Formats: sequence, structure tokens, C-alpha cells
Amino acid sequence: MRIRISDLDFHYKKSSQLFKDINLEIPLNSLVIVTGNSGSGKTTLLKLIAGLLEPVTGRIGFELNGKRREDIHFGYLFQNPDDQIVHFNIERELAFNLENRGVPSAEMRIRVEDALREYDLAERRDDSPNYLSGGEKQRLALAGMMISNPDILILDEPCSFLDINAQIQLYRRISELRKQNVSIIWISQEIHEIRMADYVIELEQGEVIWQGKSADYLKTIEGAYAG
Repeated sequence: MRIRISDLDFHYKKSSQLFKDINLEIPLNSLVIVTGNSGSGKTTLLKLIAGLLEPVTGRIGFELNGKRREDIHFGYLFQNPDDQIVHFNIERELAFNLENRGVPSAEMRIRVEDALREYDLAERRDDSPNYLSGGEKQRLALAGMMISNPDILILDEPCSFLDINAQIQLYRRISELRKQNVSIIWISQEIHEIRMADYVIELEQGEVIWQGKSADYLKTIEGAYAG
């Protein structure tokens, strides 16, 4: 199971080319870290994979349990949870994705209740998301993604707005999701997060300069530091 990117070109309107002839394979059923300096194209690449952007030329193909591209369900967690929370209370926010996917009302109620418990939000169900801490908002955003059982979960530097305790909670949640065989693609520049990964892709100015197992990547950069 993998994502195969072939001869991909992309640029934003009225800007210079970001990606040119990108060829890349991304394993699924694993935790993949996409890393690189600011402006290297990390977020753009993940938006292309999720279908939030379209390549100018080239192809993004998916090999995932025989599913067609249009049948693959993505959960995309933005860097800032405020960018994706849309409803006036927590319970309605969790129901939003299920409504969009046409889940029957009876099943929706069960799944919302399960998510409220699983993500420690049951006592806040009637609260406005505006009253949540950064960590609670991130939990709500993640719950809103996971409630619809995505095939691929994409995380864009999800710890950027979190304190250390909230980060630890998120790492535990990610560990639990991995045990459920959720495919996770995660943007990060943090070594301790890269250590959690199975596979690493590094970008530099729109080019892939590394792809391979995280253990090999860590040996490479640690060797560079030692030298």
C-alpha cells in the first residue's frame, strides 16, 4: 500500500515553480514524517496528496486496499485548529463530518458519544470551542477528523500551538491510532517526532533530498552533527 507521485509539477498562480518533475513513493499503513525548512513545500505537498490542490501536470496514484482515488477518505489536521473548527458547540462540531458523509442519525449519535468519551470532551459537549484551551481545540479537531474513520490522516505540524502536556497527550493519541493501522503523514521538523516515525521524506526548495526509513535518516543527520 502506497502513494506514488509521478512527474509532478506545481506552482501557485503568478509565482515561480515550486515542484518540477517530482517522483516519490510514500508507504501507507505507517507513520511518515515530511520534514524540511520553512518554504520547502511540505504543506503544499500534503495538500496535493489530500486533493486540496491540483497538480499542474503529473499524477498522484494510490494503492490502498483496491480503492479508487475518489473513494479514499482523508482527515486533514491543520496547524492551527481554529482554521477547521466551524460550529458553535463541541457536539455539533463532531457531528459535522458525519452529516457531510450522510451517516444515519442513529449511528451518528453513537459515534459522537464515543468520540466525546474517547477524546475527553464529554463534559464540554455544550461549550463553545472558543472556550477551549489550545490542547483541547487540537483534541476536538483530531476527534472531528477521526470520527469519520479516515483512510489517511494528515497532520500539519499539529504541536505548534500546544504546551508540553498537550503535546504528550497528542503523541499518545497518535500511538493509539498507529495500533489501529491508520496511515499517518505528519509534517514536522522536530527530531523527537522524527524518532517516532517509520519513514522520512525531506524536502528542500521543492525538491526531494531524502526518502527512506527513519532509522537511516537519523543515522545520516546524527553523523553530520558528529562530523
